[in-house]
Amino acid sequence: MTMYIIYATVLVSNMVSVVEYKAERFITYKDCVQYLNEQHTHVNTTLQDHLRRNETNSTVLFIGCSERGKLPNNDTST
Repeated sequence: MTMYIIYATVLVSNMVSVVEYKAERFITYKDCVQYLNEQHTHVNTTLQDHLRRNETNSTVLFIGCSERGKLPNNDTST
């Protein structure tokens, strides 16, 4: 079964990494986007807190939804 997740691409030390938002997983892309639109403040705050603790000189490039299996497997979660 396909699962969709919220993720962010982040620039850290001239390298792009992917951070997965672990609080929710979704059955449809539409549900993921709806949650992201409705809870964008919480998602952004959680991401910023994570980056402040772990990657102080980072820049968020993008936050979106994707199938879990289509993202790189070497990154962190928040």
